[in-house]
Amino acid sequence: MKNKLIKKLSIISALVLTLSTSVLADGTGKKIDQTIDGVKATLMLTGDKAKTGENELTLKLSDDKDKPISNADVKVSIEMDKGSMGDMNMGESKAETVQFKKGHEDGEYVGTVKFSDKGKWKVKTSFMTTNGDKMADFNVDVASSGPNWFVVGGFLVVATLIIVTAGIAKKKNKKTIKS
Repeated sequence: MKNKLIKKLSIISALVLTLSTSVLADGTGKKIDQTIDGVKATLMLTGDKAKTGENELTLKLSDDKDKPISNADVKVSIEMDKGSMGDMNMGESKAETVQFKKGHEDGEYVGTVKFSDKGKWKVKTSFMTTNGDKMADFNVDVASSGPNWFVVGGFLVVATLIIVTAGIAKKKNKKTIKS
């Protein structure tokens, strides 16, 4: 009876911890707004900060009446802030330009950019609308993409619970065999 209770609690704990770490790993994201000649541009990140490596960014465009602009041609390039480079010898590296594609909603444009290092970056957007070409620069803090300790810790706890449960079950089997 006691062992069944321990097994059930272990399984429930494992499920709760696994699901809770998944929730903690996924944030709502950060939004950075700018208005350029009557066009509201909102850059949306998937987390509080961008991470080194590939990041999916969303640019949302709307006019001065908050109506989505759904026919824009959006291009984005990124470059590290000159002051953030410090003593790094980056040379004259040319920023890669990424063509953003239409997103799920009207006025949304989605693309993937790759940040090579942590620090302050400038996300330079250019978009062509019926009102002409517009440009908006967004300052983005990029953090190191090290491990997500909530997820790692959750998996370690789940693995520990499994090992403890197996040990208890093995002990119980030895006692029933001796009897």
